[in-house]
Amino acid sequence: MLMITFRVDKILNNSLVLSKNSDNNEVILMGKGIGFNAKVGDDISSDLIEKCFVLQQITGIQGYLKLIESLPDDYIELTRSLLDYASKTLNTNFRETLFFTLLDHLSYAIERYYSGVIIQNRLLHEVKSFYPNEFKVAEYGITYINEQLNIALPEEEAGNIAFHLVNGQSHQQTMQNTLLSVKILKDIFNIIQFNFAIEINKQSLNYSRFLTHMQFFIQRIFEQQQLHSDNDFIFRQVIEQYPDEFKCAHAIKKYLINQLNITISNEEILYLILHIIRIVH
Repeated sequence: MLMITFRVDKILNNSLVLSKNSDNNEVILMGKGIGFNAKVGDDISSDLIEKCFVLQQITGIQGYLKLIESLPDDYIELTRSLLDYASKTLNTNFRETLFFTLLDHLSYAIERYYSGVIIQNRLLHEVKSFYPNEFKVAEYGITYINEQLNIALPEEEAGNIAFHLVNGQSHQQTMQNTLLSVKILKDIFNIIQFNFAIEINKQSLNYSRFLTHMQFFIQRIFEQQQLHSDNDFIFRQVIEQYPDEFKCAHAIKKYLINQLNITISNEEILYLILHIIRIVH
């Protein structure tokens, strides 16, 4: 197997160096201590390389490079460590751009902290409820950052980090869509609670199942990959047997059409009805 030899073209900090790959494209190599005591022209041990970012594949990379060179090494290492922990804990691979967008966010959050500026996260409660795993990782991240830098970033920042972690797991979803997803989930649960005059038990298994279904449903909508079926027999049976649940699902359908200007397939409505049945009974 042919091994690629990387050489240091520029040292960005202790954890990041610029180099070129076998196609002569500029890359950023990331690894703990990869730039420590390194010199331009040095060969880079493959054991030190944790990630390789191809610059031409990252939108806005020149701005991120300037940001990286202006930040303390601590910020780079904290972001790298947090994403490593998140990847292992959530058992997922993030988009390569997440390192840069999260680094940008964290550096700005720390700057705001030192300036005494606090920005309220109005969707904090929903993030906790809809993305509990990402939020727990983000809470760990805030605790870790606060301990390492001897600062006190507020809980709101855990919500913001969780947004980035959610957004970074999809190769098509944007941060705008992530924020919109949280709003849509909140509104859908409110529609169900209003229609049935109930308060949904968020500790129940059926709630967790419904939440997972809705997260994937919204993702399918954004990616234009809704479920479809040519057989409406089961759909007709279900709406006849469960008219109240169908009425609620229809209200959700109207809401989504108004919000997103889309059509919703009968197959998606069928699964929505089935989950509503479970969550309200």
